[in-house]
Amino acid sequence: MNKRLKQPVQAERLCRELGLTLIGPDREIRAVGGLDSLDAHSLAFVRDRAPGPDSTGTVFATASLPIRGLTVIRSPKPRLDFIRAQHLLRESPGFLEDSTPPDLHPTVQVGRGAVIENGVRIGEGTRIGSGAVIKSGTVIGRHCEIKSGAIVGEAGFGFERDEDGRPIKMIQLGGLRIGDHVEIGSVNTACRGALGDTVVEDYVKTDDHVHIGHNCHIGAGTMITACAEISGSVTIGRNAWLAPNCSIMQKVTLGDGCFIGIGAVVLRSVEAGAKMFGNPAMRLVVPTGP
Repeated sequence: MNKRLKQPVQAERLCRELGLTLIGPDREIRAVGGLDSLDAHSLAFVRDRAPGPDSTGTVFATASLPIRGLTVIRSPKPRLDFIRAQHLLRESPGFLEDSTPPDLHPTVQVGRGAVIENGVRIGEGTRIGSGAVIKSGTVIGRHCEIKSGAIVGEAGFGFERDEDGRPIKMIQLGGLRIGDHVEIGSVNTACRGALGDTVVEDYVKTDDHVHIGHNCHIGAGTMITACAEISGSVTIGRNAWLAPNCSIMQKVTLGDGCFIGIGAVVLRSVEAGAKMFGNPAMRLVVPTGP
């Protein structure tokens, strides 16, 4: 998913303003996004993985990245300089915001004091509780319930420290996609993606006081109970169970059908069907045989 700019900007301009070096052609930048949506006129950054061999566009990257068909803005700290570029672009020319009025199916019920921003779509039979906030870029499916006080689609928590140790916030440009028959509990927070989308699949059920961080992908039928904390970029398989007060470290993967016990602190990925307990969480092994 790319966030479009109000007007195109040349890559050379960003290099001048950031004091960096441009390698390759001076491309026109029309949008900002992630590597998965990189195209000839978008801007991204490279840190953990390289773009595909046929990729085009402009990226912040270290000197070790092969150039191939890319325009590269050389940076010792690509994520930090990408965030700096986000802030420059937000100031001028600015990002295009979705001004489309909310698209609600006629059967949607909206409680008193709920806020539904422009650029939101909500499907048939869904109920929005009192005081809930649905932010722009959120898509909610059919027959869902967003309970009172929930905030869905708000920007997540993402920062990079500069040379003086000050945290600089990444501007969250992604969205939130919620499937059908999903229940989001009271006083939940489900964050939009940083550059792509946060995804909550069909029949997911969350209890009250649950946090789902940016870039998470929650598999169908998973149940998440009270006060569970799911950090950014966590992937959870189908039909998992997360017990109260558990915490999941960022970028961890939980396999299909796994069981995370009460208060467990999960620091590593978990295979399908595993039962995890404790801090740090360890797998419960059930003896077999005599």
